[in-house]
Amino acid sequence: METSIPAAVIAAILIVSAMVLARTGYHSFDNMGQVWKEMEARSTEQVHTRVTIGNVTSSSPHVDADLQNDGSTTLAGYDRMDVLVEYTTGGGAPVLAWIPYTNGALAPNTWTIQNIINDAFEPGFLNPSETLEMRIWLDPPAGVGTTNRLLIATELGVTVSTVFTG
Repeated sequence: METSIPAAVIAAILIVSAMVLARTGYHSFDNMGQVWKEMEARSTEQVHTRVTIGNVTSSSPHVDADLQNDGSTTLAGYDRMDVLVEYTTGGGAPVLAWIPYTNGALAPNTWTIQNIINDAFEPGFLNPSETLEMRIWLDPPAGVGTTNRLLIATELGVTVSTVFTG
């Protein structure tokens, strides 16, 4: 009798511990399943996202580029897009610059939207078959006649790059 009470307490502790561990495991697997579904949805969007860079012109200190949406997803998170420019200045110094988006007035080392061609559906969003005309202000500017690279990454992680002449 003197050992049955401690045995019952130990059994109760083991049962409660097993229930807590089972519940924690269930929640962990449920959270992992939700993350897996979100990752799958994002991967599907990435597969359906296709962009190309059209015409790129450079007139110091600006670079104008056309970003064409050739996929089937809409792009709207311009502040979450990465624009990288690898260029050579007029003095011959190499520069690798990340250029952030601005929805206000264009300032040195920022980019903005000049226009969205065929923007009839959802104004301000880059829908399939539309073209975004962007302007980038490089400071210091790219040198005349230099070969440079422009890389654009969408908010979904799809990247495209091209070479242009300064």
